[in-house]
Amino acid sequence: MPIKLLKLLQFFLYFAVITCFLIGLHSYFYRVEVNYCEMTYMYEYPDYRPIPVSNSIQLKYPRYHLYFYCEGIGCDIYRKQTFNGMPVLFIVGNADSYRQVRSLASVAYRMGQNYNKQLDYFSIDFNEELSALFGGVLKQQTEFVIYSIQTILKLYQKQKSQVKPTHVILVGNSIGGLLARAIFVESANIFDPSTVQIIITQATPHQAPVINYDSYLVQFYQNVNNYWKREWNNTLKHVVLLSLAGGDRDLCSLHGLTDETRSIDVLTTAIPQVWTSTDHRCIVWCRQLVLTTTRALFELIKVGTNILDKSTMDIMSIFKQHFSPTLSDINADLLIPTGHISLDNPITLDKSVTEVKHGKKDYLIPLKNSNFYKIYIISNVVRSHWIYLTNEPLENNDNKWSITDITEWLLPIPPLYSNIKMMKINITDVSKKYDYILLRMTDHATTQIFQVKNNNDDERHIQFHSYGSTTYHFNSTGYVKLYIPNLTYLWQVYGVQLESSNCPTTKQRPLIHFHVPWSNEDVYNLVTLRDPSATRSSSASSSSSSLLSVPLTRNMLLKLHRPRLNFSKNDDYPSLELFLNVQCAYTLTITYSYLDILSQFIRYYIFLLPSFLFSVLCISLAIQIHFPTMKTYETMFLWSIHLPIAGALTIFDKLVIVLYPLRSSDLIIHLYATGYYFFLLPFVFYLLALTILAIVSYLFDRLCFDLIRYFCQNLFQMTYNELQRYQNSAKYVKILWFFILISCTLLISGSCGQIALCYIAFFHCLYCGYINRPLREILTTLFLFHLLLVSLNLSGFIVHIRRMGGAKSSASQKVAGRKKFWQKVACGKTAKILPENPKMFLERSQLLLIGKPKSPDLIETYEVVSSKIERNKYLHDINVSENLGILLLEVDCTSTICPLSNRWRLFEYSEGIRPLKPPEVILSEAELFELEFNGIESLFCPES
Repeated sequence: MPIKLLKLLQFFLYFAVITCFLIGLHSYFYRVEVNYCEMTYMYEYPDYRPIPVSNSIQLKYPRYHLYFYCEGIGCDIYRKQTFNGMPVLFIVGNADSYRQVRSLASVAYRMGQNYNKQLDYFSIDFNEELSALFGGVLKQQTEFVIYSIQTILKLYQKQKSQVKPTHVILVGNSIGGLLARAIFVESANIFDPSTVQIIITQATPHQAPVINYDSYLVQFYQNVNNYWKREWNNTLKHVVLLSLAGGDRDLCSLHGLTDETRSIDVLTTAIPQVWTSTDHRCIVWCRQLVLTTTRALFELIKVGTNILDKSTMDIMSIFKQHFSPTLSDINADLLIPTGHISLDNPITLDKSVTEVKHGKKDYLIPLKNSNFYKIYIISNVVRSHWIYLTNEPLENNDNKWSITDITEWLLPIPPLYSNIKMMKINITDVSKKYDYILLRMTDHATTQIFQVKNNNDDERHIQFHSYGSTTYHFNSTGYVKLYIPNLTYLWQVYGVQLESSNCPTTKQRPLIHFHVPWSNEDVYNLVTLRDPSATRSSSASSSSSSLLSVPLTRNMLLKLHRPRLNFSKNDDYPSLELFLNVQCAYTLTITYSYLDILSQFIRYYIFLLPSFLFSVLCISLAIQIHFPTMKTYETMFLWSIHLPIAGALTIFDKLVIVLYPLRSSDLIIHLYATGYYFFLLPFVFYLLALTILAIVSYLFDRLCFDLIRYFCQNLFQMTYNELQRYQNSAKYVKILWFFILISCTLLISGSCGQIALCYIAFFHCLYCGYINRPLREILTTLFLFHLLLVSLNLSGFIVHIRRMGGAKSSASQKVAGRKKFWQKVACGKTAKILPENPKMFLERSQLLLIGKPKSPDLIETYEVVSSKIERNKYLHDINVSENLGILLLEVDCTSTICPLSNRWRLFEYSEGIRPLKPPEVILSEAELFELEFNGIESLFCPES
């Protein structure tokens, strides 16, 4: 392939890669859903009262404190030391404040007045330490959590009540959730595992840190996870872990990192009465989530005694009911008959879609000999008992219908605060024991019944294309379920858009439910319809009749937060359920969302980038060792080296997965085991790292170093000229320039922002009390972190050093190549050796022909040289050929300061470089051009 075409191809490829990377970053940070979380408020002034710990603990951890939250008259509990609620300990995360407990504690304080129950919230102050950036403090924090639990339980042992709590509920935010699990790793003489039965974590990456900053953090994660896997059915058999993840808005932790066996792991988008994504901060104060969490905790404790007396299975059942209920089919064998009632003229419903409203009536849905196989009931009835399964009365029963209440099987669905609930009934199973479904309606309620036929029109398996869009049309259809078998990878994202036509104004809005069977990450979305034929007025009237106070106008995206690990049956496929208005015609468009695909790559794989960047830089350094004059960015364009390495790395990772599938400590095997790995992953990130380094190193070489040299040139010009005049060599200038260069490398090439972060973290350590840790560990971690950053541009620094001091030492090795070049020029094969811009020529080849040649083919070159070169602006050293047949100028402005003086030194080529005249003899420019030279043809051209 021609060199120019190859360079052009490389340029366009790198441009495309970096463009996709930047677009992915932008999409990751800005293409997120609107924050629908509501703020929590308190009705009285909050107060945080310190809880004293023992003197030995205070001396050992002088920067850590324990606080009790109270409001208004509730602070009498603290003053009188009459703690009688269920203790809850809030553990803060990275650089967080203990005051973040306010949202949970304030809501629990107000709600407890209605429930006749009480939760006492305590919070730990870790002095806002950067525990997610420096793992050396995690063990100390874990120990203080243990001592805090012991201190809290001692407060209740002093009370006069007969029943005293023996458990503390732990709520951990971010890295605090990991600390809540880490307390069990400590030895039995320090911590009693029976004192903790419930752990609730918020946005905690349990399996691995998002970024491995140091060995302490990695080792801490390994110890905790290995212990929990080993002791889950032994020491931890009484523990229930509830992990809450924020979803798309949480940019700091990943839902896929919070998977724990026999625990509840759920996205906030799937939690009833929440149905929205939360970011890493607002998950603490999101009112919808705080209310759900508090309701669940109040259901766990006993009225009056305020103690936790539930078994592990009961706790799991309550948590599932509040955080991850499933719209499952009713099991008729588990139902208990309720009693008998009398019905007067009930109305029988046999249509596929029916809307029941306005009237206190009884409705019967027949189950025997039905043409349908599934029924969905959607209603806003708020009564506790109104849906029953019933059988026809016997002839002698005098209109007495036996009933079984199934109202509790209703599950809430969006929109928020609408009291709308849904129930799913499998007719095939229920019809074996019952004849009808009975609905007892009130005057002001609306209920929709969707009866699903057993045919392919209602449930379909669809295949999406990776390009373009797929369109489906639905006419007079109330319910559709679409299975998506090819949605299997994390990076796949599809956008859903629903359009209507010929639709009357109605309060019913279509509901879309995206269900992922292997993970609690369901998404509900009330789609705002776009009717192309609708006028502005009709759209306004339709909007005003909406049930939502704030319409959800965002587009729905189909994507995974945890990949599928098995492919056992069709029911494992993700599904899309549509509940539509039967009076409307709908068009469903599903498109491949490329912007969100790039965002998914950033979200789930960006942590791999630093290792690939470091690997590519090491390869670049190895190349520059063999080719010292090659700049850093030039090594990034050597595809003959990089592409085979990328391919070999891709194949090697695949072989590791095949040959060593059980080595869970290896990152690539861990990615494969959790479903994150795909075959081209190493190749893609090697190419991305290569592109980033090519662009960054080019900017550093061309902008940073060249600009610094340009601005410093005038500053050191006088010093250089004086040393040049009175000293035999410019070694002092080289030393001075060396310090300038190394300073620039340390500050600029090492990334100012990251190095500044490193030193800020160090001063934060000193200020916030990390000194009670061994200072050597802190300094070692930060110093190694700093060296790693500087080493990222070590190769570029070495090249500049070599150019600064070794330009002349390698000049003799270049003579043979230059003779061939000048032979080609002198023999007339190249009539013009200098472009229109001499400066560009000097920067590229560093060679120049001076003197009027006798060859007519080179006269044009001489004229260009004479007319274009500005006097003494770019030139430094003049080298004369061995027999004085031609004068060459060698310019190396990249390593030494190009002076503005009009005096040049003459040299000639030989086995090495030696002065043509004594070093003190310096020719002026006028003397230089007065020299007479013989023709160059006889020197280089072969004899005829």
